[in-house]
Amino acid sequence: MINDERKKARWYLVRDLAKLIPEHGDRSIQLTFEAKGNGHKENDYMVEDRSNNCVACNSSELLTMHHVVPDMYRRAMPLCIKSKSSRDILLVCKQCHHLYEDKATQLKKELAKEYNCPLEGKGWIHSVEKRQARKAAAALLRFTDKIPESRQKELALVVKEYQKAHMEQQPLDVDGDDSWRTVLEECSQLEDVYRGPDFIDHGTYVIRQLMDKERIISTENRDDRWPQLETFIKLWRQHFLDHLEPKYLSARWTVDGEIYNH
Repeated sequence: MINDERKKARWYLVRDLAKLIPEHGDRSIQLTFEAKGNGHKENDYMVEDRSNNCVACNSSELLTMHHVVPDMYRRAMPLCIKSKSSRDILLVCKQCHHLYEDKATQLKKELAKEYNCPLEGKGWIHSVEKRQARKAAAALLRFTDKIPESRQKELALVVKEYQKAHMEQQPLDVDGDDSWRTVLEECSQLEDVYRGPDFIDHGTYVIRQLMDKERIISTENRDDRWPQLETFIKLWRQHFLDHLEPKYLSARWTVDGEIYNH
């Protein structure tokens, strides 16, 4: 916490937004401007002192920073929401984190089905031609002594056809030329599944769907809101409470806590 406080103080100092208070050492500053509004509410979770312990079991060992709303979703959200993510980053020990992740993964799979977008994303291209050439080349490199000669010729033909269509042309001596082995090695490393031009990752796809469903635009101060995103964030917060049952989490941390950083 001390390091975080120093970083914040330095941020204000280098921008001439604050000045040091000498009698208080190098950790105290005084703002040189009047802050807009009252910041966090007096009884808000974000202003209370917290200890470095797991919110689930109170352990102080092997702690990790757990994202209540998984980063795969949070990073695709508008800046006014994802910049408020510190509220949803909690200390959890590795053991409790492991226990909860099984439940979190199950929810992700349900969302993948609901939004028709696999966890690995949409827009992958599967090349049958590359897969056949890769498997044929790999077999010839690793199992030549175990493959009948007739089958070797069939596999070599598959590689030759791919080489002729997609690789630099050169004479090939299947019986031992180094250039043939080079072709086999290159083909054995072909990627037959790759991201196409329309690829989109799961998290981005889900968040876009939510944002497109409903948006409340404020014409006065541009404080837009996305009710479906709010519901989504609260879903993950409630899921965390229900499945990990954190006994040492502050009562001020609530499902309905602030979401925006307007």
